Amino acid sequence: EICYLTGFGASASHLGAPDIGLMTSTEMANLAGRVANAISIPVIADADTGYGNTINVRHTAKLYSKAGVAAMQLEDQEFPKCCGHLDGKQVVPTADMVDKIKAAKDEVGTELLIVARTDARAVFDLEIALERGQAYKEAGADILFIEAPRTETEMKTICTTFPSTPLIANIVEGGKTPFLNGDELTK
Repeated sequence: EICYLTGFGASASHLGAPDIGLMTSTEMANLAGRVANAISIPVIADADTGYGNTINVRHTAKLYSKAGVAAMQLEDQEFPKCCGHLDGKQVVPTADMVDKIKAAKDEVGTELLIVARTDARAVFDLEIALERGQAYKEAGADILFIEAPRTETEMKTICTTFPSTPLIANIVEGGKTPFLNGDELTK
């Protein structure tokens, strides 16, 4: 079992606002720390884009590590970011995200796992999203999150491309990814 502290859920419950990058790294880390201290299972906490450049990502990784979460999720969107199942987003160059992952790993080492999320499927296509996933894995990401695949075939392609890497699927009712239950996701 694991708890996933979503940026959307945090922003909606904490600020009463949509997930468009309004929460700061300090607010999110403090909330993540309260959640981690209240439960006995590991917590993955959304860290949006790392709240800035590589210097900000280092600071964010340190905050999240001190908060006691097991992992933080970094995404490759440009600011302002938006929900992965919404249109109109842009992604940063692959090299920029690779630098962010390396900065986070350099700051906290193995104390904190890094979930690397790419929104390239929505901006480009699945092939580019897979290429980014590979680059993020090589940069040190522990878990990959290829956001918003559009078909079950695409979901299977992601799994066969990264057979030994933990993966995250974001299932949103009415979203772009097929609505599958836990048993269907494990097939």
